Amino acid sequence: MLLRKQSPEANFEAMLAVAVGFAKRGLQLKFIFDAVRQFGADAAMQVVNAAAHSQDKASSIVAFGIGGDELAVDTKEFRAVYDKAGDIGLHRLMHAGEVGGPDKIREAVELLGVERIGHGIAAVHDEGLMDLLAERRIPLEICPAGNICTGALAKQLQRTNARIEDHPLPKLFRHGIPIVLSTDDPAMFHTTLQGEYENARRMRLTEREIASLQQASFDHAFAFDASVSTNQKQ
Repeated sequence: MLLRKQSPEANFEAMLAVAVGFAKRGLQLKFIFDAVRQFGADAAMQVVNAAAHSQDKASSIVAFGIGGDELAVDTKEFRAVYDKAGDIGLHRLMHAGEVGGPDKIREAVELLGVERIGHGIAAVHDEGLMDLLAERRIPLEICPAGNICTGALAKQLQRTNARIEDHPLPKLFRHGIPIVLSTDDPAMFHTTLQGEYENARRMRLTEREIASLQQASFDHAFAFDASVSTNQKQ
């Protein structure tokens, strides 16, 4: 929105107007304000400020996150941005470890106090990091079809191509790390949430394990408690 000189607040008001119709049908909507990493910290702070301004109109804003090119800007440049997000009561998310290494995940957790990681498949290369994520119950939002289509999985496995069956999701899950299945961009990657659960079955997860994935989607959605986590930056 900022790139196109649009008002985030005005756009959000329009979304809230549409959300009223969903609420009448019993569907609860919660919102995450998201910035693009390669646009830098100043632009990300504008997104946090827009969330702060919009909070007066809606209590349904529960989190702030950053996506985009995780290799573009040093993680430490966003410390003030995430501090502000926490100060206004938002949970903190970040894409990390999709094409970058496990160091990007560790930085997000330890420097920014991030409570949920987008993708995070690079964690499989660092046993100590897997221990940390499992101990702190920091979930990974994993998008199997997207990881194949973008080449991220092949990059992490250092192969020319990769199959769903090669995905590290089972290893991460069985290490005790909370895993949430996601579609990433359904239109771009031609997938659905049901399709991603079928992908989990292709990875030979058991029905009990798949049920745990479903439960994790509720447990880590920030849908019922918008207060910030007690996870502390190191």
